[in-house]
Amino acid sequence: MEKSPYELVQSFDENLWRQGLSALLVEHTQPALDALLRLLSDKAWRKREAAAKTLIEWGPEVIPAVVERLSIQNLDECYWLTHVLGHFDDPVGQEKIRELLANPDPEIRSYAVRAMSISATPAHAQILLPMLNDSNWAVRRLVFERLLSFGKTILPQLTAKVRAETEPNHSIIALYVKIGGNEIAKDLGELYQNGSFAMRYSIITALGESDSPMAVDFLINGLSDPSWVIRKRAAELLTSLGPKIFDRLSAWFPRGDSVMKHQIVSIIVTLLGERTIPLLRRLLASEDQEYRILAVESLSRLPGDEPCRLLIKCLTDPFRIVSDFASECLARKTNLNLDLLLEHLETTDENLRFLVIRTIGSIGGIALNPIIRILEEGNKQERLFLLGVLQKITPTEKLIGVLIQLLGDPSWPIRNAAANCLKSYGAAAVSAVVTVLNSPNEDVQFWSRRVLLGMGPAAVAALTEILDLGTDGALIPHIIAALLAMDHADAVPAVLKFLQANDDNRIQSIFQGIKEISSREVVETILNLISHPDERAARWLASLLGKVRKPPLRRLVLLGLNHTKDQCRLFVAEAIQAWDDLPEADLKAVVRQLEVERNPRNLCAIARILARFSTPASVNATKEFLKSCDPDLMLDMMLELAQSDRPLFGPVLAELLKTRSEVIRIEDTERVGKILGLIYRSRPEGILQGLQSPTMAFRLCCIVAIEQIKDKRVAFALMDNLNPHDDPLIIKRAVKILAPYFFSEDFRLKGAVTDYLLALGPIITDPLLEMAGEIENEIDRKGIVDLVESVGGQVDPTLIRKKGEARPLLSDDHLDQVLEKRKRAMEELQKYDKIIQQTHTQELTIMFTDVKGYTAFSSKASLSEVMAMLKQHDEILVPIIEKHEGKTVKKIGDAFLVAFEQATKGVLAAMEIQRRLKEYNLTVDEDRRLGLRIALNTGPVIRREGDVFGDTVNIASRLEGIADANEIVISEQTANQIDPSVFELIPFGEHTLKGIDKPIRAYKVNW
Repeated sequence: MEKSPYELVQSFDENLWRQGLSALLVEHTQPALDALLRLLSDKAWRKREAAAKTLIEWGPEVIPAVVERLSIQNLDECYWLTHVLGHFDDPVGQEKIRELLANPDPEIRSYAVRAMSISATPAHAQILLPMLNDSNWAVRRLVFERLLSFGKTILPQLTAKVRAETEPNHSIIALYVKIGGNEIAKDLGELYQNGSFAMRYSIITALGESDSPMAVDFLINGLSDPSWVIRKRAAELLTSLGPKIFDRLSAWFPRGDSVMKHQIVSIIVTLLGERTIPLLRRLLASEDQEYRILAVESLSRLPGDEPCRLLIKCLTDPFRIVSDFASECLARKTNLNLDLLLEHLETTDENLRFLVIRTIGSIGGIALNPIIRILEEGNKQERLFLLGVLQKITPTEKLIGVLIQLLGDPSWPIRNAAANCLKSYGAAAVSAVVTVLNSPNEDVQFWSRRVLLGMGPAAVAALTEILDLGTDGALIPHIIAALLAMDHADAVPAVLKFLQANDDNRIQSIFQGIKEISSREVVETILNLISHPDERAARWLASLLGKVRKPPLRRLVLLGLNHTKDQCRLFVAEAIQAWDDLPEADLKAVVRQLEVERNPRNLCAIARILARFSTPASVNATKEFLKSCDPDLMLDMMLELAQSDRPLFGPVLAELLKTRSEVIRIEDTERVGKILGLIYRSRPEGILQGLQSPTMAFRLCCIVAIEQIKDKRVAFALMDNLNPHDDPLIIKRAVKILAPYFFSEDFRLKGAVTDYLLALGPIITDPLLEMAGEIENEIDRKGIVDLVESVGGQVDPTLIRKKGEARPLLSDDHLDQVLEKRKRAMEELQKYDKIIQQTHTQELTIMFTDVKGYTAFSSKASLSEVMAMLKQHDEILVPIIEKHEGKTVKKIGDAFLVAFEQATKGVLAAMEIQRRLKEYNLTVDEDRRLGLRIALNTGPVIRREGDVFGDTVNIASRLEGIADANEIVISEQTANQIDPSVFELIPFGEHTLKGIDKPIRAYKVNW
């Protein structure tokens, strides 16, 4: 049965599917067109190509269907559909191609470029020319090749662009040069003469692919360009053209400048080799010194003895600059015949002999006896030159002895050159060098150690033997350092053996002298040995990885984090912590360990690394990990991060404590408190306010946090915020915090702490006696004991003076000093209150806020529910307060104390808070709604150590007590400071407030 065209095109037989394509073209129906379009996605490239050709033969009527079907999701189909569109000058199709030219995918843009260039018209060229600036190199190259195929039809457009005020890019100029050819020679000369560096470079580069006389002359002219880059490029291009340009180069030589002549001779020597010797002889015979130096430089590039003889002859040139330059060229010359130089070593011409020695000293290879004689008897310059020879000869014992003596030479260059020679001898010199490692001469010690470091395997065996014998302890640190710097597999095992046989103190003192591990072999060996059964030795060995500095070696160390053993991964992590920096790419490798590491101890070590080298990305990754990890592990890692004192982690850790508060148990109090203390070390106000929280666990966390902060400001604030009737556990820990300030040199602080402790009563006995037992000084212990006895505490008499401790004696001079110190402290205290009144008084508006019903709610709710409510409360209030330039002075649970410099801003903030809370309450259940009382008062306040004091503050606090939920109450003083035409005030009468002498007139603000 005969198959239909639709079946034929699905065949794998090329004859059959081609027959089907022809039938579809003849059929010329919509189904046939659809079948052709589907074939553009066929697996066979030839079938896709044939389908595209058939569509082109179909004619322009396929354009709507092609445009409709075109999608960048199927790249093969997209290519062929744009190819079809490119064959038709249809506005719709051309617009679609232009749209694809702007696609972000470079591959799609390249399809569009091919389609647009099918028709080589100026209009299409105008569209493609801007694509020469495409961000993708492959697209730019494709556009260039396609435009080049347009030929001279686009020359007028290119001419306009190169002559435009805006300088064209390199590709435009290259197109202009390649398409224009000889026709634009005159214009090209003008452009080059007046063009910028970029213009000139582009023209020279474009001409490099042409060997026309015009192009060659242009390139030769470029040899004298002011820019060395362009001169170098022109020389490279001329050299690539080969010997056929010799005549043009010769013709240009007489009329070129100095730079051009040098370049021309260099090109000729490169192209003709030894055949240029006659030319160079003529240059050497010139009276012009520049020509002679040019000839010398060119001779040094030629192989063979004849150029060498000519160079040696130049050593006798009457002009010193020529002879010196000839010596330098001889020293640099490859495959130099040294016998030609040695023939002149005994010359009577002193200048020639010096230059020969200088040359030989730079290249080596002379007879041993003359060298030793000159080293022992020659002057400094001759010895220095000849030391360069020694690295290329077989040494004798006598020569090694002479070189070791030179390690202590007064001249640093001599010492350095002698060390390089010894290093080159390897095993032949090891035994002699080791014997001077502990030489009394420091120079000999230093240089002998450098020699061994450079010897490699030959030195390892000798150093290992000495290390095993341990006959000279003074040599050990030097030998260890040398072994760890060597690229040899046996070096580190020798050190490991030493670690097993020595104590920690000795090892530490030796390792402190090791500055860097710079050998890949050493790093790889350490990584292999850290799984050694001797954990102590393996840990010491791993610590050396912390001395790795080179980035490639550090990346090798990072691979150790994938070790199969937990202990080995821990050792590697501890070593990484000792690095001074960690690039972002390497830090990502550490971050990835969070996902794969399962050992809690290792994860804490990784946390220490992330804390030391914190970045926003690593902080975010750590945060995501801590959100879902085990609570115990979370707290352990958070403690490590907090101890790092990195500012990036502070807010993150604080947020995590809130968001994961439901998983924190009462037994976690110590860790949570330490974390809080470390986070808020520089701004402890929030922690201190937490001492008034109704939740015992939270207060205990706060007191633990305060233990981490050593600051006398904390002492004052702690005394202000601590509830003397709190749980005994909290009071006793607070006493331990305050007790050290009893010995403060700040008389005011000492007095305040003393009074406060006495006021607490007998509860201070146990913590103070515990502290007294740890005090060495009897006088200080006696002070603590007096405090305890003052509150009725019982003290063991032996505590006052420990057994065998002598009674301290106070001399009259010491007593006078104490009295004088007390007098000065009293004077400073009297000045203090005056200074506060004069310099710290400020007119402010004070706001108090409080959530009605908070105490009852917190007593019933869980800790996580209370924390969630406080978090929501803070998220509403804090942004509004900051928006109106308020400063939060205190935050105690649900209550805020805020200071504003302007009364208007304070009232506006209060109104916005109430409105925002109203919106919030509409979205939550009734038992979750927040009813806020707000009160404001304006007047003078005293600002001290981050707090505010005075009647103004007290009145604001009392007004908040008479306000109801969702109300704003302000004093008459605040009302007088705001515009009554802006705010609606409702009289609220006069109120007698607790602790305030006179009645206070108040108003409610309608919000």
